[in-house]
Amino acid sequence: MTKLKNNIIEIFIFFTIFLLLFYSSDPVIYDDSSRYLEGGLKGPPLYSIIVLTLKSIFKTLNSIIIFQTIFLGFSIAFFAKTVSEHFNLNILKKSIIAIFLFLPILKFYNNLLTETICNAFSLLFVSFIIKLIYKLNIQNLFWSGIFVVLLLLTRNQFMFLYPVILLTYFGIFIIHNSKKTIILLTISFLSILLVHNSLINLKKYIGKNLNNEKNILQNDRGIFHFIFIDAIYISSNEDSKLFKNKKLQNTFNEIFKKIDDRKALVKYYDGRGHFGLSFATIRDVSILPLEDLANRENISVIDLKKDISIKIISANFVKYLKLIFKKFYDSTWLFVFIPFFMLLAASTEFLKFKSKFSLIIIFLSSFTLANHSVVYLFGRVQPRYLIYSDFILLIFIYIIFSIILQKKIMN
Repeated sequence: MTKLKNNIIEIFIFFTIFLLLFYSSDPVIYDDSSRYLEGGLKGPPLYSIIVLTLKSIFKTLNSIIIFQTIFLGFSIAFFAKTVSEHFNLNILKKSIIAIFLFLPILKFYNNLLTETICNAFSLLFVSFIIKLIYKLNIQNLFWSGIFVVLLLLTRNQFMFLYPVILLTYFGIFIIHNSKKTIILLTISFLSILLVHNSLINLKKYIGKNLNNEKNILQNDRGIFHFIFIDAIYISSNEDSKLFKNKKLQNTFNEIFKKIDDRKALVKYYDGRGHFGLSFATIRDVSILPLEDLANRENISVIDLKKDISIKIISANFVKYLKLIFKKFYDSTWLFVFIPFFMLLAASTEFLKFKSKFSLIIIFLSSFTLANHSVVYLFGRVQPRYLIYSDFILLIFIYIIFSIILQKKIMN
């Protein structure tokens, strides 16, 4: 009976998961789903491997939805159990955390996209970092490193984990301050770096052997795919003089004129959300002119975007900074100020007391700030890119208030 009571939340989680799958396990397909269904080598490979493996075994796309939903349910249960153990939360508070984590599931669980699996990996990653901060051992280092690599192999967005991990490891070293600690942390970080980059290079090598190198280079949606759209958005007709290559200059003029005719430039900014409306226009208008020039110049589209972006942003840097601020202000600006002040307060307390709880707040706030920064700088601001950090941050704000209020009542 005691065992049943201790696991009542986990039972509730999986019961709810099965109800959700019973309601529908049919996959929702988007344009971006094609890259995973085709098994291309355009981006990080992990989700494509999961999709193709499950599809080949079970012969149905429903198996992917069932797998990722059950796996997310497991990660919610594991996360709820981890925080309840380390922060002494009762069943009611643990239930509130579990229910809150179900909110993004209702929106994303049956999408054939990376959100569900990345949400699960994020919860497990944060869980093991919490365990690692409270107990530095090889097991917690190993599993936290594993989930860093899995996130990096699923979305390029998670490149922000490198500085976050470095900051967290530095905090752990300050707490323990021993030779053994720095050796363990150094080995862990270098292992993450080695495994991630080795697998990415293997993917590129396979792509070359399959004679897909040119296609990969032209269609890879790296950071300059998004920076290019920012650059064109802030550009003006005068920027054509920045390009010494006449063919490149003519291509820029062709793109600029069409986008200007559609009033999709920053000079037509008409309030919140304008960039989001212009994004698709700039992306779609640019495809054919850039591909045509890439074929004539025997260069990749992504290299063309890089060249154009660097020149325009260098010449219009103040306008670029204003755009980044508008992107941040037009979206979830509270989720920048809140973690910033949490980071500031936690850092002050950590430097003074070197407490593990302060380090957890530093980790979570930097995790959120880094995620938002990557999205604002290198992507299109959409809520689905921010769920990995924002829901976890809100849960810890709830935990912090619970601890404070509990102490106040006891006093």
